Amino acid sequence: MTCWSCQRPAGSGEKCGSCGALQPPELGADHFHVLGLPRRFDLDAKAAEGRFRALSREVHPDRFATADPRARKFSMQRTVQLNEAWKTLKDPVRRAEYLLSLDGWQVGAESGASRPGAGGARERLPVPPALLGEVLELREELAEARAEGDDARVQKLAGDVRQRADEGMASVASGFAAAETAEDRARALEPVAHALIGIRYWRRFLDEVALHDEAQEAKNDAAHEAAAASREDDDSAAASKGSARA
Repeated sequence: MTCWSCQRPAGSGEKCGSCGALQPPELGADHFHVLGLPRRFDLDAKAAEGRFRALSREVHPDRFATADPRARKFSMQRTVQLNEAWKTLKDPVRRAEYLLSLDGWQVGAESGASRPGAGGARERLPVPPALLGEVLELREELAEARAEGDDARVQKLAGDVRQRADEGMASVASGFAAAETAEDRARALEPVAHALIGIRYWRRFLDEVALHDEAQEAKNDAAHEAAAASREDDDSAAASKGSARA
């Protein structure tokens, strides 16, 4: 690529290797390329975050506040691109779904998953009926526990579902590892897609538990405030009686 500033070869970095001018981002680059990371699920999270922060500092708009308008524009574009890439890759579930999308997969909860099929059509992998039945049963138990105010039961259900989600993520990791050397990569990724469908349901369940926890916390805070106000009233009444006797 030719540098817009010096008209010499710019190289492959963020800045021109000849004059140091910030270059426009590669708009079609995938998130892994944007962050300079290998295209794989198993990433070193700490190293990846360090890479993101270093690149962010390098192209931050504040560093180009008085630069050429083109450099300011490229700085903003690169910052947006970096933030979007990191938002996706820092979350293991989003990273897994994004990796599948690079292979042409689409993953959803209600719709299951699909991948490119013969003749341009998409081949669907429906949600397993057993999973739907299990989710329905667990949500009914959760609703019952919440209605009865049984917080211990709610937390027990949440723990069980977190274990299911953790097991699903373990399947995702092993599935991607197996797919790296598989002769039929598309077939090898099927267990990953199925695991991610389940994880979506487990995350929704845990979101409901989080709402329950927030409601419980608000209820407890209100009760503590009411108790504190009552104690203050009692103290004020006792003080008034003491003054009257005096």
